[in-house]
Amino acid sequence: MRIRPWIIWGLALLLAAFAAGCAKKKEAALTTADSTAFATNPTEQAQGDITPQGQVPPPEPKAGTAPKPSAPKAKSPAPTPAPAAAVTVPAATPLKVTLSTALSSETAKVGDPWSGVVKENVFVGEKTVIPAGSTVTGTVSAVKPAAKGDRAMLDLAIGSLRVEGADYTAHATTEAIVAGSTRARNLGAIAGGAGAGALVGGAVGGKKGALIGGLLGAAGAGGAVASSKGYQVVLKEGTELVFSTSDPVNIKR
Repeated sequence: MRIRPWIIWGLALLLAAFAAGCAKKKEAALTTADSTAFATNPTEQAQGDITPQGQVPPPEPKAGTAPKPSAPKAKSPAPTPAPAAAVTVPAATPLKVTLSTALSSETAKVGDPWSGVVKENVFVGEKTVIPAGSTVTGTVSAVKPAAKGDRAMLDLAIGSLRVEGADYTAHATTEAIVAGSTRARNLGAIAGGAGAGALVGGAVGGKKGALIGGLLGAAGAGGAVASSKGYQVVLKEGTELVFSTSDPVNIKR
């Protein structure tokens, strides 16, 4: 059977019209979609100043959580105190000391220790440098026991001072104490046996002492001690001696 030409042309026109209709529908759908997208996404406006004004408050802590403690401020270091200035106690300064140790020429040896307490304040200018109550330590620097024809002798020296908890090297000496001397009698630093004890005791004091003192004098009393045996120099606890510094002593005040 032979297909006529006008049928072919008719089918071609129908296909072309159908294709054109489909294209128009697709274009309309795209236009509608673009319009919807433009409506939901308008053109972005130019950005202005977006700098935040004022301080931004810290975020609120969540319920049930404690706020974090702020870091403690660093403390500034305490100022370092200035070192105490030293005050110099010059040489030949007197120190009045009360002995805390009993000593005897009969038993003492050179180098034996002793201790005592400063009785009176020591001043440099108007400043108290060594207050009363400061302690001293020292040694026996010379000793000679009593012997017939020779008088006993005892000598002491200071080696250190303790002032308000601080120790200082200090050198101070005192006059040697000799049995039978005026100084020994004033200190009550004579002790002896019963044989000649009355004579020496009288030379120290009392009515008999006044009589002997008038007859013999100090030299006679010293001679009596020298001619007898056993009279020692005895320094009791509480005896007061005056020392003199040999060198300057620097005390921090």
